[in-house]
Amino acid sequence: MFGKIFKKAHCVLSLAVLASLTTFSFADNINVNGTNRTMNVYAPRNIEKGRPLIIQMHGMNQDAPYQQNAAKWEPIADTARFVVVFPNGQNKAWDISGDKDLNFIKAIINEMYNKYGIDKNRVYVSGFSMGGMMSYHVANKMGDQIAAIAPVSGGGGVNSPKRAMPIMHTHGTSDDVVNYNSTVNTLKGWVSAQKCSSNSKVTKPYPASKSGSAASLEVWSGCNDNVEVRLLTIAGKGHWYSMDEAVSVNTSVEIWNFVKNYSLDGSTLAPPIEVPTDRDSIFNGGFDSTDVAWTLQTHGSAAATGDVKNGKYNFNITAVGDQNYQVQLIQHDLHLEKGQWYEVSFDASAGASRTLEVNVEQHVDPWASYLTEKANFDLGTESKKYSFQFQMTAATDKDSRLSFNVGASTGTLTLDNVTLKKIAEPDPGTIALAPSLRLKTTAGVYKVYSLTGKRLGFVEIIENDVPNMQKTMKNAGFGKGVYILRGKTRSFMLPVDR
Repeated sequence: MFGKIFKKAHCVLSLAVLASLTTFSFADNINVNGTNRTMNVYAPRNIEKGRPLIIQMHGMNQDAPYQQNAAKWEPIADTARFVVVFPNGQNKAWDISGDKDLNFIKAIINEMYNKYGIDKNRVYVSGFSMGGMMSYHVANKMGDQIAAIAPVSGGGGVNSPKRAMPIMHTHGTSDDVVNYNSTVNTLKGWVSAQKCSSNSKVTKPYPASKSGSAASLEVWSGCNDNVEVRLLTIAGKGHWYSMDEAVSVNTSVEIWNFVKNYSLDGSTLAPPIEVPTDRDSIFNGGFDSTDVAWTLQTHGSAAATGDVKNGKYNFNITAVGDQNYQVQLIQHDLHLEKGQWYEVSFDASAGASRTLEVNVEQHVDPWASYLTEKANFDLGTESKKYSFQFQMTAATDKDSRLSFNVGASTGTLTLDNVTLKKIAEPDPGTIALAPSLRLKTTAGVYKVYSLTGKRLGFVEIIENDVPNMQKTMKNAGFGKGVYILRGKTRSFMLPVDR
């Protein structure tokens, strides 16, 4: 009667370590056997393929937005990297005896696989009240497609399930809608049917480290195929979804920490990608299957999309802005030290010849640039490597950013192999300047500064290509070094090799 189920050990998720990432939430519809069905979908933006799916159903006379607000799955999904779907039952109820909503659940799984590439071996079903009853119905009828269930305040009996089912049931002792004792008895029917050990383990209070917690946890192990059945009891809790972490537990966190241990195929859930902060190099500059750590922003009238294909980041700019930065791909949390030299390099190409602007800047208003001038590169249709060097002359910034600004032209553009690394102070004659600094500049009088910002004097530029400017600097008595020249309309960095 039972197929295989597997359990793996993983670290426990705590709200104390939840990180805030960019996310994407929207209402969606799908056609199920000729009927339009609706749901709310929540996913971390640019989520990697092969991540889990949780389907959580509302109670009777409630709806998806209500359940989404009550359960607050968003920060957990952001950190652990999985998709959550909140479906809407027809007439705010669920078909807990027929196939209508089973077909809806199956359609949701397929839709999330098509959109996000979710791991079909890690689909988990949960629900509150009548949604909890529907969770048991799913376990009975399509358990070969569901890795674990986690009902809350809603029971359901055993009816020839296709395989052993890991269950975590949460219920309040003061529930006046779905009786606590009655539901515990039906849960024990699952314990018996799955041949779990009759000797359960009780932790009270739960967690044990919280002496004043109103929660207790009873665990039946030794079940068929090594599943567990758990009952999380909350003393004095009525018929609502508990998020009272101060006095008991956060139900959504407890559900995730249970269900994530199970899969249909025995695979171990890969941990979510953790992006280190306060780093002095680019993270995921090779765009290995995802653009994690990168953020695409559009501003003003500009419009663009971006995604990762074949290990490269692909822009599609469909509407230009007034400024290059109105479409930009950003990586922040970069630690730049005052006085340190750095080199930025990347591979790039475009669908047609165009310019790419690159900047290193503050991540907060006023977004001041750390370059003497933003770097501009002329791209062609063949991918080439580009690079430039700069010295951080401002105060150390632990949350600076590298930005690729592409809002001035429509079309496609591809990036790969982005790096930022510390380098030793280069010999002035070998500095790889940004192309914008190699262009001819306007003739005129320029103030001369050291890289630390000290005013050194001035120079009059007449022949305005780089070699002649360097010669002019030498003739004016400026020795070997790198200087900042500031004029009325532009500033640039100029190396002099004496």
